[in-house]
Amino acid sequence: MAEMTRLFAGVDGGATKTWAVVGDETGRLLGFGAGGPANYHVVGMDFTMRSVTTALSEALSAAARRAEPGVAATSPVAATSPPPLSCLARIGFYLAGDDSKEDHINLGAALAALVPAGVGYQWGNDSWAALRGGTLKGWGAVCIGGSGTNSAAVSPEGKSAILRGLGRDAGCPGGASEIVREAVYWAFRMDEGMCPKTSLHGAVLEALGLRDYDEAVREYMGNELAFSYRAMGVVTPVVFRLAREGDPTAQHVLIEVGRLMGEQTGAVMVRAGIELLEADVVLAGSVYRGESPLLIDSLTTAVHRFAPKAKPVPPRYHPVVGAYLLALEGGGLNVGPGIYASLDETVEGSLPAPEAPAPPGTVE
Repeated sequence: MAEMTRLFAGVDGGATKTWAVVGDETGRLLGFGAGGPANYHVVGMDFTMRSVTTALSEALSAAARRAEPGVAATSPVAATSPPPLSCLARIGFYLAGDDSKEDHINLGAALAALVPAGVGYQWGNDSWAALRGGTLKGWGAVCIGGSGTNSAAVSPEGKSAILRGLGRDAGCPGGASEIVREAVYWAFRMDEGMCPKTSLHGAVLEALGLRDYDEAVREYMGNELAFSYRAMGVVTPVVFRLAREGDPTAQHVLIEVGRLMGEQTGAVMVRAGIELLEADVVLAGSVYRGESPLLIDSLTTAVHRFAPKAKPVPPRYHPVVGAYLLALEGGGLNVGPGIYASLDETVEGSLPAPEAPAPPGTVE
């Protein structure tokens, strides 16, 4: 009788959605699933675990549907529908909100209640999945640039460092939220006559669909968080466009935000001990898709002041694939050329077909 193939799963849980993939130990992806938000600070632990469970169940069901009759005997998902989590050898959970020791303990306790006995599992911040999926080296650094930012780094020997990633007030400004904050700040200064007006002044109002800055104040004071999220989606692309067209204030905003994000990334590279190595720096997130290259240019310059041989790169794979690769490695497998070849053959048919790229500032 043929030996049963071991299955592994990766889970990438973020602020708006959770993705999961199931694959075998050779690197073949077999199933994909999706769930709701998975930041327990925002939606609560119960909802987070439901999102994770939904995504995993969908991925296992998809893997079962994909199992060919000829290999059913060696596929642990072929026997039952929907297949239970006990079909899996190991799961890698990488979730937004795992920002502190307390968070790690809290999430670990919830996952311990979720995962069946006999199934291995590991968990961490979603930045680690973005890093592992972003580079074939298996080590390096990542700078997340979505609605907010975070940076993490790991050495070839496994020494790691990560920021708390708790936003501007905790010393970590960046991403679309900081771009919007700076753009609105300068637009208000222009409106008050504190500095010369540029195209940014009128473009912010137009993007927000507001008549004047008095109306902007009323919306902001009414619900600061809702205003910020709305502005991230519509103002951030405008800042990139104006910077490309030569608006000096928009250019200043991108240069400044890029500098901050580059400095934080350089700092974790030093802490991980990779500042003198030829390390990939994975640029993961929607802000890197902006029209102007100034943010990436500024980030790169700032990183090179810490790590002169660093190489900023776009992600090779989606973070959910990184979570799967981490699960493989956590299960004692050596991820090499053979696994990457199988992954490349199956990843396109396993993940959702890509839509038009989300504009910079989109909350992903």
